[in-house]
Amino acid sequence: MPACRARLGHIVLYSHARPRAMPDFNAFTSTFIDRRSATQQRLRDEQQALFAILIEREQEFGFNPDIVVEYPEPLDALLADPAAYLDARIRATESARGRPFARAAILTTYSDILGGPLVVAGYREEAIDMPAGPDNTRWYARGLQEEGAGVFYLEAVNEMDEKIQPSFVFKLNGAQGELIAGMSGSVWEQNGERCAYIATVVARDDAPAGAGSQVAAAVWAYLREQGVARVNLGTQTADRFYELQGFRVIHTIVPRLRYRTGADGNRVWHDLVIMRKDL
Repeated sequence: MPACRARLGHIVLYSHARPRAMPDFNAFTSTFIDRRSATQQRLRDEQQALFAILIEREQEFGFNPDIVVEYPEPLDALLADPAAYLDARIRATESARGRPFARAAILTTYSDILGGPLVVAGYREEAIDMPAGPDNTRWYARGLQEEGAGVFYLEAVNEMDEKIQPSFVFKLNGAQGELIAGMSGSVWEQNGERCAYIATVVARDDAPAGAGSQVAAAVWAYLREQGVARVNLGTQTADRFYELQGFRVIHTIVPRLRYRTGADGNRVWHDLVIMRKDL
């Protein structure tokens, strides 16, 4: 297993708050590896290097104070009795925050286990249209209190899903060999259609302007060569960047989940979304 957590709306991040002059990318080195040229362990290691930068960059974003986010671990209690587990966590969290939630939202790849009990408990179910992403991916929503405020959000992902394991990694390195930016993901064929799932996208805080676009352009070209027809990803911090890359939102899980502080001192809000791009 890779050391990084496989969180559907957590692992795609790219944002620059400060403008920078466009660099000469000829001074940088780009490297593409996939299962034809590298072992699965090396792909995981390279993805982990990207994830380490992502963890640092994520600190630039705050969480909406009206939204509580949980990634339960271990998952045994949730899987054994989903409705009872969620009711207990919601009640405990409402007690701690001193006011009720208006809504609960669950994003999971364990819908084959959680789905039935949650629907019976009054949750609305929606399948996530993401062929190359983790299997059994769905999200659930339930209204809680009309006088409530905010959202209780829980995400539970099967990190052993084979489809999450990276099948390609692209890296952009500086003149001294330092990792500047990169992208990792996987390609999967379903019903005769080749699709891609993007797991990690990140650029260092001091990366030159255009680094993210440079990485993205290289990956889209690679995926087209592989016969990929569509690309999916989840993000809670970079929806605007991906819209510029030709993605569109196909599921909005939690509006206004994260924010960064803009140059004018105001908060710039980002939704937790699942997105799609047709190549």
